[in-house]
Amino acid sequence: MSADGRQDAALATGSSGATWFPADDVDSAALGPDVPRQLPPPPPVFVNRLRELEHLTERLRDPASRTRAPIVVFSGLAGVGKSAIALTWAHRHRDLFPDGQLYADLTAYRRPGGVEMTEVLGAFLRALGVREEFIPLSYPERSALFRSRTRGRKVLVMLDNSDAAAQVRPVIPGSPDSALLVTSRRRLGGLVMDGADFVELPPLSIADGTSLVRTILPGVPDADDEKAIGALTELCGGLPIALCIAGARLAERRSWTVARLVRYLSDDRLGRLTVEGDGAVGRVFDAAYEDLPEPARRLYRRLGLLPGAEFELGAAAAVASLTLPEADDLTGTLATSSLLEELEPERFRFHELVRLHARKMAEKDDSAAERDKATRAFADWYLLGAAAADHAVLGEGRWRIARLPVERWSRPFDSASALRWLERERTNLLVVVRTAWQAEWYETVWQLCEALWALYHSHKNHVDWLAAHQLGRAAAQRCGDRQAEVRMCNQSARAHIELGEFAAAADLLESAAEIAEGDARSEAVLAESFGLLHREQRRYAEAEQMLRRARDLNRAAGSARGVALQSYQLGDVLVLAGRTEDGLKELTGALAAAGEIDDELTAARVRIALGRAYDELRRDRDAIDVLDAAVEITRRRGQPVKEAQALEVLVRIARRDNDVERFRVSAGRLARLYDEAGSPRGTTIRDWLNGRTDAADD
Repeated sequence: MSADGRQDAALATGSSGATWFPADDVDSAALGPDVPRQLPPPPPVFVNRLRELEHLTERLRDPASRTRAPIVVFSGLAGVGKSAIALTWAHRHRDLFPDGQLYADLTAYRRPGGVEMTEVLGAFLRALGVREEFIPLSYPERSALFRSRTRGRKVLVMLDNSDAAAQVRPVIPGSPDSALLVTSRRRLGGLVMDGADFVELPPLSIADGTSLVRTILPGVPDADDEKAIGALTELCGGLPIALCIAGARLAERRSWTVARLVRYLSDDRLGRLTVEGDGAVGRVFDAAYEDLPEPARRLYRRLGLLPGAEFELGAAAAVASLTLPEADDLTGTLATSSLLEELEPERFRFHELVRLHARKMAEKDDSAAERDKATRAFADWYLLGAAAADHAVLGEGRWRIARLPVERWSRPFDSASALRWLERERTNLLVVVRTAWQAEWYETVWQLCEALWALYHSHKNHVDWLAAHQLGRAAAQRCGDRQAEVRMCNQSARAHIELGEFAAAADLLESAAEIAEGDARSEAVLAESFGLLHREQRRYAEAEQMLRRARDLNRAAGSARGVALQSYQLGDVLVLAGRTEDGLKELTGALAAAGEIDDELTAARVRIALGRAYDELRRDRDAIDVLDAAVEITRRRGQPVKEAQALEVLVRIARRDNDVERFRVSAGRLARLYDEAGSPRGTTIRDWLNGRTDAADD
């Protein structure tokens, strides 16, 4: 864990260790004010699969007879409309799930070793209002906390593109009033033991295909009889995505009849590409592509090179060397042709088959040099965005090796919006790291890893964190940049410390120390991490030694922020070691140092540590003074976890001194904070407020 990690975890348990309450034994706390509404938009055109919709409604509408959340699995070919039917039903029946709708496309979480369901659970818990500091690290604990947060609530969960039953089970909600919808190319028969219903979607029949075409094109001339539309349905393989693209082509070419389009698509002399082995469907995509103006065709090809199926307008402009207004116009053209879906203003998504086709067209029509140039452009765009977000989250005071022109980034960021952008682009960013590695753009690899510290350290995406930094370290070595290599080792080590993998962390730090000798800034960073490692191992004497060294190095380098931070960490270690008076001296100095650099949040953290130290010495008045100040700052600055840490000590003092009014005010606020943050500790605090003296003490 980080310097405050053990204390933060302790707040969730009421102990000094990092063991979590069994989440299934804790009543679900109230959701915060923001109810998650994560469903993508429903399809603009949907053919009436009445039988499937009625089955789904019958299965999910009556919770009275259920003892657990129902699961419905839609399976079928790519492009057959699995997501469309699930989203259509979900949007029509949102009122059944007033406590929120959660959505995850597992394609975005698929890594070489499989789907990272730990990260899916983390995203769902954040959406349900659980603060990052209270999200457990382990997969089983996250799943248990998810069940607790959904118990007694009406929540809809949708998993898109699952390929294994094991991916579904951890996100089954904890209430029979909730429901779980799953789409997959496989049947996922293993879920039969979990009570799942299975709906296999075949390609559209001739009748349904005809209905869809007439819905897309209500003005189809009478001359276009049912036979021609039926032939079009067969050419499109009964896949709604292909029929929509064909319909968009007819809408653009008003003089064409359905019969003429069928003849065009049936002409084998055109040398059409296949899509996933289906030459007929490929012809539909080919025809739509060829009907585009050249600038739109060029953008379509470039978009096929982007790292993910979902992207924003800025990425589209970068990959095709366009201005934002130009990219806006051309993405509109692609959306009109049903080749691109607009999720929200300036954010788009490819259907997986369309994306595959766009990439194939890039390989066919663009030279290798053109594709490399486009790939370089989007890699640079993501690097600049990550660096700008890093600056917004961590400020200018963070020591950075890479000097990037973040002022050129077009989107204004504050800390909150920067973290949202990083989280939303997380999968794309990891793919960019790998793409840059494969292209041998080694400087880009380690620079991107350095910039992703704000995301990984804040949101604890440990799998991505370690995977990216493994490449980052190797890239720094290829560059011969020893300082960058030290940075990569250090940032990797911090992930291992948080995971409790102390031997791996020590190996990385020791390797880095061998090459950092003589570089004071790097040595200071490593000394701090060694100190935090020893602190988590409860080797307090060694932690003290390393933190003093880090402070001395920062002082020599003129880093006032480093001096303040290491003084705070040192004082906290001394208190943990039982040397409370010595710790008070260091913490008092840290408070003064934080004031000199006008770092209000660091000063609040120091005050909380001072409050704990005063509490140990039973200097209650001194403790209350510094803790009240910390509560005021953290509340005003929107730092609920730090506010909760201060309130915990105030509640302890009030209980010990039988200060009824202070206890009522502090414990009441603390219970609300824990409810909003998703900490099971709130149950104990509410028990105290209700006069239960047998509740677990701290």
